[in-house]
Amino acid sequence: MSRTAKTNRSRSLLLGVLFLFYLLAFAALFFSIYGQRQRTQLEVGMPSGETYRTPVDVEVVDQLATERDRQAARAQIETVHTSDQELQQLVLDSIASAGLPANVEDLLTTAYQLPEGVKNEAIDELIRNAAELVPAERQRELELLLEQRLLATAIPNAQSTEAARRAVAAAVPAVMQSLKADEVIVAAGQILTDDHLRILEAVGLYSPSRNRFWRLFWVVIGCMFLATILSLPLLYIFTALRDTVSFNQLAFLTVLTLTILSLQRLAMLIHPSFLFILLVPIVVAILVSVDAAILWGVWLSIAVALLVPSAPLFSLLSGLSGAVVASLVARKGTSRIALLLAGTSGGVAAAIVLSVSTLTFGSFSFGSTLVPGLLLIGGGIIAGVISLGILAVAESVFGFLTDFRLLELSSPTNPLLQQVLLEAPGTYQHSLIISNLVEQGVNNIGGNSLLARVGALYHDVGKLKRPQFFIENQFSGENPHNQLSPHLSYLVITSHVRDGVDLLREYRLPRSLEPFVTEHHGTTVLSYFYKRALEEGATLEELNFRYPGPKPRSKETAVLMLADAVESASRTLASPTPGNIRAMIERLFQERLDDEQLTESPLNFRDLEIVSRTFERMLTAILHRRITYPSQEEIRGLQRGGDHRRNEPVPTG
Repeated sequence: MSRTAKTNRSRSLLLGVLFLFYLLAFAALFFSIYGQRQRTQLEVGMPSGETYRTPVDVEVVDQLATERDRQAARAQIETVHTSDQELQQLVLDSIASAGLPANVEDLLTTAYQLPEGVKNEAIDELIRNAAELVPAERQRELELLLEQRLLATAIPNAQSTEAARRAVAAAVPAVMQSLKADEVIVAAGQILTDDHLRILEAVGLYSPSRNRFWRLFWVVIGCMFLATILSLPLLYIFTALRDTVSFNQLAFLTVLTLTILSLQRLAMLIHPSFLFILLVPIVVAILVSVDAAILWGVWLSIAVALLVPSAPLFSLLSGLSGAVVASLVARKGTSRIALLLAGTSGGVAAAIVLSVSTLTFGSFSFGSTLVPGLLLIGGGIIAGVISLGILAVAESVFGFLTDFRLLELSSPTNPLLQQVLLEAPGTYQHSLIISNLVEQGVNNIGGNSLLARVGALYHDVGKLKRPQFFIENQFSGENPHNQLSPHLSYLVITSHVRDGVDLLREYRLPRSLEPFVTEHHGTTVLSYFYKRALEEGATLEELNFRYPGPKPRSKETAVLMLADAVESASRTLASPTPGNIRAMIERLFQERLDDEQLTESPLNFRDLEIVSRTFERMLTAILHRRITYPSQEEIRGLQRGGDHRRNEPVPTG
């Protein structure tokens, strides 16, 4: 098995261990919410063995108030009557045989055919209505006849009455009772009631099941399953970042995430809206990328929503909006204070979304929304402040290289750059020019231009050990290599690579800068000293005069190698015309290709063409010819000649 394959296998194994650790920790968090169960069997009428408190804010049914409202609704329903079929038929036959006028008979028949029948108190009114349908002289006679033939057919129906009352009671909405997090449900020693058990069951602290072992078993299985499902997206993020960050850096981000989630779990005991998970997306946006931060923020929002069973939707929407806004603002910032602004912006966005959500779902009120909104903003501010400290730890301990750190390193006031400027000014100017070339070249091919610029500034710091041995610092015209053998000169020149790495570590600069020192010469040949050795008659292999390498393995270091060669060669051009500059660049690029110095870099021919045109344009601007300005003596001489001519007589005729 190759060394690369072993490394990949080892890294995959470490990622698996990291993922398993995270899975177990996250399952424990879920268990802290959903796995709290009574340690003794609870029954109505027995004293509680301990004090039970609500784990989070929750709403439960107020059974007493609900039942009171339902009883009132039942009382509004009168007794339901139905018609006695035998009595109904008897009365209808009597009406039909009485020889009544047709309209009277129709009225009475219709009344007695109703399903609810005719109540006793309705008979007098029915007789009066019928009497009004005949002439006045016959009304008394009809009334006496009907009084003898009509009787009540309606009888109470207990079953229908109860069904109607149950239906109206069921339609009454339950009265909800709000319980705050950490509120006492039942104190130790207090006699348990149905209400107590109902509330304990609603918040997940009691289950009627008597088999506590199996209950605990299924709770653990449920928490593990939930943690597994939720952790799969994080595994995808880990895999996507495996080539971007080291294992130690990934472990740092994992521990940070778990720590913040654990603290968030405790903060929810104060209030579910006290969210400061924005800290993680802010840090990830700065340390890795804004895309990774948004993915991380989405995942965290879902996780936190599951940790707030009383209001998961509001927590999800608030956390999601805050994480996205905070990530975008953090990445756009140009100074560390932008982290505080990112946290505040994320908190404000979360508060706005919370207000809109509560308004949409019909529960908006100024009082109930003000406190959660302020807590969300406060949590965002806290996240921004803490991220400043975490960022410093990530940079110094775990080797993350942020844009903020790169900008600080590019400042001329950096102690190491100051030393180069004072002790090796030629090297400093050389590095400054190259940094501009590399920055533009890398930017045009889609690399990390800021990292490339800073790396170019520090690529030759090793020359500080012996600055006089490098031609750009030989201002007196004396070359100490004239007194050295070619091989010793080779050792002195190539040592600036090793010395550069030592200086970077001495000044505790990021390890990400070291490839710019070690790879900017690749394994190229020191042709000048190799030629001298051959001229002196030595029989040496070319390998003895090559840099130790390695070859460039990134876009940034590959462009640096090309820029270093081009800038050095441009100083030898006697006539720096655009054509000569173009020919020089093409020759040097081809030499590096022929020498296989770019085989390990991701550069392609299109990238090389873009970098070539960029270098040509910039060097043409830097090396353009300038006009020769006259000296003050020449100007004064011309002035004196002009004055003399003005004093001469003007010839006439």
